[in-house]
Amino acid sequence: MERIREAQAHLQKEFEIYNNASEKKLPPIDVDCPDNLESMLEFVTRRESLKQAKKLSSPPAAKLKSAIADTLLLLDNFDIKLSKAKGAAEG
Repeated sequence: MERIREAQAHLQKEFEIYNNASEKKLPPIDVDCPDNLESMLEFVTRRESLKQAKKLSSPPAAKLKSAIADTLLLLDNFDIKLSKAKGAAEG
């Protein structure tokens, strides 16, 4: 549970950083709702693609997308950090 709360707090921080740097604000985020997080990840990915295609300015989205993905995995009972640590220990 602590890892989920940590990831959600990190996501909220990255969301605020991204939103503050963006000209067009993102819709509100619900860090406890997987459907909302999946929609937000898709939305940010599309915005990033449009930015590249049209040469628009918007903040980098990599950290926000990573935080969303981490939280989604944790809500699905999969800890990627723990998995990576186990893989490194075995390798």
